[in-house]
Amino acid sequence: MRIDVHTHFISLDFIKHLEGRSALPSSALEGGTYFTTCAQGFRLPILPRITDVEVKLKDIDDMGVDLSVLSHGVPGPEVLGGKEADDWAARINDQLAGIIQKYPGKFLGWASLGFGSAERTIAEVDRCINQLGFKGVQLFSNINQKVLDTPELRPIYKHIARLGVPMNMHPAIPLNLVGMDNGSLVTGLAFMYDTTLNTVRLIQSGLFDEEPDLKLIVPHIGGVIPYLKGRLERSSDAAMRSVVDQPTLQHPFGYYLERLYYDTVTYHIEALDYFYRLMGADHLLYGTDHPYGQPYKLIAGMVEQLKCTEAERELIYHGNAEKLLRCG
Repeated sequence: MRIDVHTHFISLDFIKHLEGRSALPSSALEGGTYFTTCAQGFRLPILPRITDVEVKLKDIDDMGVDLSVLSHGVPGPEVLGGKEADDWAARINDQLAGIIQKYPGKFLGWASLGFGSAERTIAEVDRCINQLGFKGVQLFSNINQKVLDTPELRPIYKHIARLGVPMNMHPAIPLNLVGMDNGSLVTGLAFMYDTTLNTVRLIQSGLFDEEPDLKLIVPHIGGVIPYLKGRLERSSDAAMRSVVDQPTLQHPFGYYLERLYYDTVTYHIEALDYFYRLMGADHLLYGTDHPYGQPYKLIAGMVEQLKCTEAERELIYHGNAEKLLRCG
């Protein structure tokens, strides 16, 4: 059994809505294919693998995936701002609910959120979880260029935490694009920095102390968190507070890192093996990043190469997700 927590669809209606916008993101139809410009030098083709569920299903079978938890790819509706963002979040969620209903047993859903207003966003969370049966919410690594610990967002996180469902983070167009003037730099570096930065900011904000049941999934085996773990812990030590301005937390910084969940999306086994040796298998979730992750079969097969026990491999493939998503 394989449960893929990191896999995408895109609403073609939403992409068409972006056509001709003067602000980014915008889309344009070229030679029968839509292209979305998300940032300077970062342009994505909207191909059938992400809009046509029948095409996606063939790839899923090729990868040996049994159940896919779908989230909307970049850009998300929050980039529109205000009422327009909330309206499109609801439309995207309705489309996703239709996909899940049409293909029973193949898909689950992460809710898209507009963050146009806290009231409407909280109402949409409730609708998606209680009426549409989604298993959690999609949280981009910044909300329309706002850091994730922005105070106005906090009531939304606290409401999600109290529902007992996870937030699944995914990179957005990064906050810092200085020097990131082509697509390979955005996806190869800036995405990882943005998810790491905003994960650390959420921890330092004290949110996990206030809401100890909050569940957060960090993509791409934690961005650069595993490689900076010792430095982050050191910077949080009481001894360092005389040197740096450091928020006071109830626990050592490493405690919070161990409470997070991480997906397995990476492109080389050495990185996954390092993460496993550092953090273990208990909070590791199988992901493919389909169809963005290319070649997708390489990513899908990475866990098979991991030198772990078979019991741990089963936890990664489905056991941890079943417990987290309450779908076992």
